[in-house]
Amino acid sequence: MSLIDWRELSRRLGLPFLAFVLLSWAGAWYVGAGRPEPDLYPFLKRSWPGAKFEPTAGGGFTVRRAGEIVGYAAHGTAAGYSGPITMAVGTTPDGRVRSLAILEYRDTLDLLPRSRGLLKSLLGKTHDEPFHVGTDVDAVSGATFSSRAIALASLDAARTIAERGLPQTAARARVEFGAPEIALIALLVAGAVGRNRPHLDVRVRRALRIGTLLTSLVTIGFLFNRPWVIAFPTRLLAGDWPSWQTHLYWYILFAGILLAFTRTGKNAYCPWICPFGAAQDVVGLVGGARKRRMPSPLLFTWVKRVLLWLAVLLGLLYRSPGAASYEVFAAFFRLTGSGFQFAILVFTVGAGIFVSRPFCHWVCPVDTTEQIARAFRVRVARLLGLQAAKPTARRPIRLAAVPERPPVDPLRRLRNGLLTVLGLICAVLVVAHLATRFAAQSQGAQENLMGDSFVVIDTGR
Repeated sequence: MSLIDWRELSRRLGLPFLAFVLLSWAGAWYVGAGRPEPDLYPFLKRSWPGAKFEPTAGGGFTVRRAGEIVGYAAHGTAAGYSGPITMAVGTTPDGRVRSLAILEYRDTLDLLPRSRGLLKSLLGKTHDEPFHVGTDVDAVSGATFSSRAIALASLDAARTIAERGLPQTAARARVEFGAPEIALIALLVAGAVGRNRPHLDVRVRRALRIGTLLTSLVTIGFLFNRPWVIAFPTRLLAGDWPSWQTHLYWYILFAGILLAFTRTGKNAYCPWICPFGAAQDVVGLVGGARKRRMPSPLLFTWVKRVLLWLAVLLGLLYRSPGAASYEVFAAFFRLTGSGFQFAILVFTVGAGIFVSRPFCHWVCPVDTTEQIARAFRVRVARLLGLQAAKPTARRPIRLAAVPERPPVDPLRRLRNGLLTVLGLICAVLVVAHLATRFAAQSQGAQENLMGDSFVVIDTGR
């Protein structure tokens, strides 16, 4: 009886799969770039029933009734937490906001049901008034980035209207640097020191890692809820580079991970900083999970690769990076998310009592991204002559004989089988979560979105 060498087969399929991934992502990017501009007419008809609408330069409209100007309208876009938000804004003739609606939403979906209070606080403002979230306008709890995006997009539209057809100008934003950024920088420095100092005392390294993880769990996890998510690199791939003033945290995190990995080839984020990884480690203390290895590592390596490919593909195709995120971080730290995410959370927390970091081994996209980056880094280093090529023996995929295996404890075999099944169920739940997130996008729900978020001061004119 012959046996397939799965590791050798996986190694040979790695490069063709990577080529397929890059080509398919490029195709999705090209198709997604051709998506039509948002349509303002449903908003105009709802804001001024029976009026006439004259397009103006710069994408706005002049609204007339009986030949008299009764208002103006335009749309504005700003970067949210994990994707852009486009607002439709209508003003009175003197430029005061009288109607608002979310025209297109590519950010985290959890904000939508709670956005009406924020929208109502924007009514009555003019383009030269401050739109600062939390002081001048309301903020949605736990959605600071998205709330700020709605305010900035509305301000962008109001300024377009005020300029009466002149080119749009970007809204000035304050540099957001505070406790989240300070905590992140401290954690990145601690992770870099602990991960890349080989002569550091073992006890000091262990104490530093425990302290870093617990600090990350409290700050990045529960206090700020800003762990690394797939949405941010997806939006960068889509060509949506948000302002550094409003997204300084994400650029610091991205640059820190990239710089550390480029210099050392090691990823300090997952073992030293990830708050959900820290949460799994805490849960694992109950059952001694760190002493047990996760079964079927090669199988789940490919499961994570396929899930990452699918999520980014859909995010690029529909230009909705926020919907592409399937991590369960918000479900754990904020108790918000889809039913599929909560089901994944239950499975991973339950399994985390017995084995180390099941979510990371089963479906997390971060280490898969790291594997791809490591392979790319090695090839670039070899091309530049910075690293000597190591000859790799080309083994046969099919082995002539089956090697003898030591007997496996039946209880351990049962446990490994159960964990493998749970991991595959979590992968299926991820696919179901992505399917529900992108279903509305594919069917087109723009007018329903506008209807759910529409607010107006009056309907008299």
